[in-house]
Amino acid sequence: MTQPNGIPPYLAIPTLASWKGDVVRAMNRLSQFRREALASLFQSAPQLAKPASDAGRLQKQRLALLAAGQHQQQAQQQQQLGRRAGNLTNSTVVDAALERYHAGVLNAGQPDNQLSKSIHGSLLVDIYTVTGQFMRTISRNAHLRTDGDCALFPLYRALHYAAADVFGQVFGIKGDEIDVYLRQQLIFMSTHGVGVDTLVAGMQHMDATGQTTSRLAYLSDEEALAYRLHIEGGRFMITNGRGELEPFNCSGPEYQDISKNKKTANPARRGNEANGGLGVAGFSMGLNRNIYARKHSNYDAAKGSFYHSCYLEGREVLCTGCITVVNGELKYINNWSGHYQPSRQQLSLAVQALRAQGVDITNVTVEYQQTNGKYETELGPAFLESGGVKGADFDGFSKGRFVATASKVREALAAYEKRSNKWWTTPSQNSRNALASLKKIQDDETLVREVRFLLGEVKGNPKKDYQPASPLKTPKTARLNEASELAAQLADAMADLERY
Repeated sequence: MTQPNGIPPYLAIPTLASWKGDVVRAMNRLSQFRREALASLFQSAPQLAKPASDAGRLQKQRLALLAAGQHQQQAQQQQQLGRRAGNLTNSTVVDAALERYHAGVLNAGQPDNQLSKSIHGSLLVDIYTVTGQFMRTISRNAHLRTDGDCALFPLYRALHYAAADVFGQVFGIKGDEIDVYLRQQLIFMSTHGVGVDTLVAGMQHMDATGQTTSRLAYLSDEEALAYRLHIEGGRFMITNGRGELEPFNCSGPEYQDISKNKKTANPARRGNEANGGLGVAGFSMGLNRNIYARKHSNYDAAKGSFYHSCYLEGREVLCTGCITVVNGELKYINNWSGHYQPSRQQLSLAVQALRAQGVDITNVTVEYQQTNGKYETELGPAFLESGGVKGADFDGFSKGRFVATASKVREALAAYEKRSNKWWTTPSQNSRNALASLKKIQDDETLVREVRFLLGEVKGNPKKDYQPASPLKTPKTARLNEASELAAQLADAMADLERY
């Protein structure tokens, strides 16, 4: 079925040649439309009567010159807009995503196992993200978009929907559920991270302009663009002060500093990374697989304290950690982040996303933390091959796991309430208070975190001093007795979440 704009829907991901052909046809239709519109304008212009004198002839010439000037001005404006359109959307970015997709799925084969599925999924998300970003850019910039942008919009949309449909086929979901599925891969900030940000946000310092502001340097979306890494030809590039892309480099002395000087040290680096003693930058990757990176700081005169949470203002992320990049080439990546404490699985998703965007991971060292607190290193391909192995995620649970666990908790609460109303039961006051409090919580994450607090220390966690905090500021005296029936039922409901 053809859409109203004449663009047929893609029933599969098109080949690069097919896509380029559709782009050419769309631009040819635009050129034809412009020619027809210009011809119509001339045809509709009033015809001047034959002048009876020299003055009449001069008047006709003046009108003709005026009309020609107007058309020349319109043409110049169209050319200016055309140049601007190249910056607003660029179909060659989609070309690259399609080229990576077809090369990647050819090597991965059919998506009939976890590894091949992950490769297909990352490549499809790459296409889905790029086209979605272009669609939003065109829709939200009514004063900057051009005829060229609008001519390509239906193509971006058709490919966007096709990527969602194929993704759904690979993972057994409906195509329109892709955003929900992808959001379930995100992780929240850990209790430690929330605590640090809350504390630091309450402190103040004087910034470079002399203004007193919070020490916590949360970036706005516009500010974060300065630290976004662009992947061009498999290399990490960053925008310099002149607005040009140049190779990113975080291996030098500035990124190696682990001194106690709070104004120069880079707290993202621990000094024991398996990267040959080179520097590291902290990174954060969001839902759309964009990656941001820079030197972290406990205190800096210009921006204040900067942590993994600062890139996306404390929102959910796909993964955080540290990277070593030498003149644009990725050498090393880990999942060391106290603020989000991402699991091995989250790091795997990030590495998959980078590979889908054209990064060669063949010789990239991947280092991750085990459940026993030890560190393991593998080269990129071997790391992804063993991607099904689960690692410690401490408090960095994905949103999907929160939703599933919260549902089990509510079932446990309902069963306990029904039983506690029987005449032969005598629940403790703490159990009664906990039941009443938990029943009022609507948010899944808050509910799960509060249950974790009420149950006390997380068993089997390598951090012996780890104590979950209460999101509701509940006092420790309200915690449940481990032997109580409510505690036992809630522990069963939380079993899948804690079993790592």
